[in-house]
Amino acid sequence: MESPNSSGLSRPSSSIPTQPENRVNKANRSTFAAKYNRKMLDWLGKQLAKNPEADIINLLSSTYSAELQEHISSAIAPPISTNGTSDSKPSLPAKDIRSRLNIAASSTIICELSAEVEELFRPYEDLSAGLVSLLSESDVLYESSWAASVMVFRLSENIVVKITGDKTSPVNEHQSLGYLQQHLPAFPAPRPHGVIRHNKHTLLFTSLVPGITLEKMWPQLDKAGKHNISSQLDTLLSTLRSLPHPEDAPLGGVQGGGVKDTRRFVRRSPEQIMDVRQFEDFIFAGSKTASPLYTDILRGLMPASPAKCVFTHGDIRPANIMVSRSEDGTLRVEGIIDWESSGFYPEYWDCVKATNNLTPSDKFDWYHFLPEPISSKQYPLQWLIDRLWDRNLVNS
Repeated sequence: MESPNSSGLSRPSSSIPTQPENRVNKANRSTFAAKYNRKMLDWLGKQLAKNPEADIINLLSSTYSAELQEHISSAIAPPISTNGTSDSKPSLPAKDIRSRLNIAASSTIICELSAEVEELFRPYEDLSAGLVSLLSESDVLYESSWAASVMVFRLSENIVVKITGDKTSPVNEHQSLGYLQQHLPAFPAPRPHGVIRHNKHTLLFTSLVPGITLEKMWPQLDKAGKHNISSQLDTLLSTLRSLPHPEDAPLGGVQGGGVKDTRRFVRRSPEQIMDVRQFEDFIFAGSKTASPLYTDILRGLMPASPAKCVFTHGDIRPANIMVSRSEDGTLRVEGIIDWESSGFYPEYWDCVKATNNLTPSDKFDWYHFLPEPISSKQYPLQWLIDRLWDRNLVNS
């Protein structure tokens, strides 16, 4: 499940944002800050239902105060125009991430830009001016449900850009896409075109994968069509998982980006993880509520023989699968997108992550057609143990 914050859980800063003096004191429940707090309150209620004695401070993300302040500030600060001055009227809604970009802020190239992206910036004096101008004329392809946290724009016929407040995931995704391009050049994934950091935001440039998401097409498919798509994904994922884990290389990102576990929040390992045993140490150390006895019993059910490591996408779901249907009705998987959680992980990890959003009341039959390499039937024990352990994790 996509998280509202982009970093792991830890004790937040003690400096809680305060309302500006000129802010009207009358309660306004429709602001983005108010909506953000309601979502956080709802989530906290669910956590306390699981464990009424949980420490609320420890449950909150370390970025909570900063993100709340950003929501408050976006509602009172005048928008910045492309010439660096304040406009009297906002040109974009506050939930649009472009409203938070500032031509006066510095921009830094983190991963080298391709010639195609450099050409887009050629008419502009600097990166920041180019970003603001190009994005102002671009089409929105995706917007996360969490206000202004992640958006994807189409800059040209072939180039798209994903903007997020996360500093590390776009770099990991860029590195993974480069790794795929080098080792599996025929695999249908976006091609990396560079990364820019602009103030608090990171922008990942990639090639456009054509088609529509499987999430949108799924309701239109009959049973044969669903089996067809699942079969194509079987082949693609088997190919992906055939990439050998480099000897003596750490797990996680392909260039040492480390291991992370994305659930409602993201939890990252502070240390390099070199094998599956260490990875499972990391996963089973993720609870502040489970007793050592319960943890030992549950972990003791894991298979004795450690799983091998394979190249893993980390978030296989219909929203991340692009498909098309030709005039004669032929279905085709055009590509798999959103590789921010990818890297080398235990072979069962994609199976566990493919059902992150599955609930006891779910009726989405996609889960009946999960590709065979990542089906829960392939790794039933690891899958069931993770379902039990998930409710105890600080990032769940």
